[in-house]
Amino acid sequence: MDIVKGNMGWIEVVVGPMFSGKSEELIRRLRRAEIARQRVQIFKPVIDQRYSVSGIVSHSGLELGSDLVRTAEEILEKVEPRTEVIGIDEGQFLGEGLLSTCNKLADAGKRVIVTGLDTDFMGRPFEPMPRLLAMAEEITKLLAICVRCGNPAVHTQRLVASEELIVVGAGGMYEARCRRCFEPNLAAQKVDEEKASTVKVRAAIR
Repeated sequence: MDIVKGNMGWIEVVVGPMFSGKSEELIRRLRRAEIARQRVQIFKPVIDQRYSVSGIVSHSGLELGSDLVRTAEEILEKVEPRTEVIGIDEGQFLGEGLLSTCNKLADAGKRVIVTGLDTDFMGRPFEPMPRLLAMAEEITKLLAICVRCGNPAVHTQRLVASEELIVVGAGGMYEARCRRCFEPNLAAQKVDEEKASTVKVRAAIR
């Protein structure tokens, strides 16, 4: 974005499906801020420990150390007064408090960069990210590559049998799909198949 004059904060949001490079983009922006000798703090949800317990890690292997938080409100407690740039990874896991937290930080003159999924495994808006997009000064939507056909992918396809909204996982559990190849009901179908298989096993035992 253009240079902002004065002590004004703002919100940048980077969204897209899994495997689109959101964490890599966050790391790139934070490293540039560090090169510019700005004071940076990084936060990620404690629920996300796929690649590292205490760092944000891209699928390509880039990593930056981070503080773990259970809620967005914890970020306000941990941010140091002299911090200038705040990175928040996987914002969709931090709940409704993310909205007020980002607003308070930006109002306090901080540059806030948030990454997250804007849609869930069913292709529905993944709150609170869509509302954060409406509040942000800068929005970047990244695309992945569909593993089925190679077209631009905007969806995250769940491959495991679960209808829970949040199931943390990576390769083998999810893959990027385009509009044409996306199967929003696949996870539910797998749940039904597992239930039917269990019934057959029990009937055979009897």
